Amino acid sequence: MKKIIGIFCLFISTCICAENIYDVQKFGAANTGKELVTTCLQNVIDVCYKAGGGVVYFPAGEYLSATLELRDNVTLYLATGARLIATDKKECYTVRTEISDTGSQGTPMLIYGNKVNNISIRGDGEIMAQPQYYRVPLLYSDFIADDIAAAKKANVDMVSWKWTEPNVTLIYLTECKDVNICGVRLLNSGFWTLHVHWCDRINISGIYIYSDLEKAVNADGIDIDGSHHVTVSNCIIETADDAICLKTTKNERGYRSCENVVISNCVLSSSSSALKLGTESYGDFRYVTISNCIIRNTNRGIGIFVRDGGTVEHVVFSNLQMECTRRPVGWWGGADAFCLVVLKRNTNSKVGMINHVLIKDVYADVEGTSVIAGYNGMKNIKNVRLENVHLNLYPESMPDKRAAEGVLVKNAEHIQLTNSSLTWHPSNDSVCWTNAFSFKHVSDICLDRINLNSFSNGYSPIFIEDCDLVNVFGVYSNGKEIREKYN
Repeated sequence: MKKIIGIFCLFISTCICAENIYDVQKFGAANTGKELVTTCLQNVIDVCYKAGGGVVYFPAGEYLSATLELRDNVTLYLATGARLIATDKKECYTVRTEISDTGSQGTPMLIYGNKVNNISIRGDGEIMAQPQYYRVPLLYSDFIADDIAAAKKANVDMVSWKWTEPNVTLIYLTECKDVNICGVRLLNSGFWTLHVHWCDRINISGIYIYSDLEKAVNADGIDIDGSHHVTVSNCIIETADDAICLKTTKNERGYRSCENVVISNCVLSSSSSALKLGTESYGDFRYVTISNCIIRNTNRGIGIFVRDGGTVEHVVFSNLQMECTRRPVGWWGGADAFCLVVLKRNTNSKVGMINHVLIKDVYADVEGTSVIAGYNGMKNIKNVRLENVHLNLYPESMPDKRAAEGVLVKNAEHIQLTNSSLTWHPSNDSVCWTNAFSFKHVSDICLDRINLNSFSNGYSPIFIEDCDLVNVFGVYSNGKEIREKYN
């Protein structure tokens, strides 16, 4: 056995030595974290690239830098104990990216790749920023108008958080191909932590992302933006804003679809959504599979928000365990398992669509109403199937109560719920749930093998308003079969 291990280690060592390795300290990069070493680090990257590629190696130590531009065939490798730190000096950043509808006036980045191929960021080290936040009054937003109204009614403190510049994105890649990001720790980004924009063939595996769960507004974990053929696996993400988010943003050159995305085996926490598509949705989203994830300490499990005219279709969520708890007003979410919504960002926005979405094998402890809601006057959410979805509903943990129904569906068609359950866990008189399921302006509803437990507050388990083609098979409330006719 020892001989086999020795041969294996020799093989690995030979492979590593066969690469061109460029130690940044040997090129003069100080590792104290006090001296700005941007120019030195960029020189090492450029030397590596001109030699045909290889590994830019960061030994243990702290390296303070502004924007570093990646080159073709270059790997950044951060060894154990290595820490690449974004400087907090705004004037040091000469490259910024502007994204429509984010409220940003141009975001600086620490690691930047523009039309580069065959690049990697690997190792056990850390990449981090130094964001600063301050409290501001919470401004009105029609997107969360109902939440704001509930908060005012409950006399909740109407405050939010804002970042000071530079609000640095740790990694921004645009129009890159064949990218691997593995093992590193991405900490305290000032904006979207890892943003892949219009990229192809991206593999993200085994990374850890963290931002302050109370303050770090806009510090998403991973943003997959108009990119194709993307895999995300075995990651642990704890962020204030969305943990993993698919987007189709727009810039002066237009927008691009987001498709062929696989996300699996991740552990996620978020003060917003753990898994989200949108809200930036100019292009389409299609062929997305998300599976085998644990979601804890999160404001919302699944979110699909179409606000800019795009279409979301052929999306599967499966084998998810969730624990959703309320956050203060201003963070989007209501401790709900899922929220699928079509809206207009403004009066000139196109109306999009959600079609062919499967949510299956979900076990969730929640406090809020899960929602499927098409645009008013239209039925532009279609073919949504919930299969083996089990929701445990608990009283809301915040004073501004929002929850009413267990699941609300409106302005939709071809909605199917099968082999699922809702169980209430009331603990005080402040609970104001009404119906288990509420359907409004929906065509073609199928409820098959549904169990509703601990439901006895005088409301009908199923509320129907302006619906047709309603089929109810084997639906039980507190052990008694519901035999009402709803057509």
